[in-house]
Amino acid sequence: MMQISYYQLIHLLGTAPGSGWLSYTLAGLLGALVNLALEGRPLVLPRMSDGALYLGFAGNLIICITVAFIIDGSFPMAFFAALIGTCILRKLKTKLEQAFTKEIDRLHLEE
Repeated sequence: MMQISYYQLIHLLGTAPGSGWLSYTLAGLLGALVNLALEGRPLVLPRMSDGALYLGFAGNLIICITVAFIIDGSFPMAFFAALIGTCILRKLKTKLEQAFTKEIDRLHLEE
């Protein structure tokens, strides 16, 4: 029986003809799953609530795969980009929300 190591699998994903999209998609998928595990949150499926669509894990997956394709490098590079890119985007979103909330509160106090 032939055994394939992790490094051989990564090499095969990156060198097989036409497999670039497959390796980037897998890197994005793994990045999304690791992101979910690191956050300690449950996997949330897309849902409609109060007339708004919440993507849940699907939104995280879309972002991770997109970032992995943008990097256009090796499998490990795409994986780390998907993992770190979503963390950076989440931090940026939080800071923007806090800044808007602070500014709205300041405007209400001036009235």
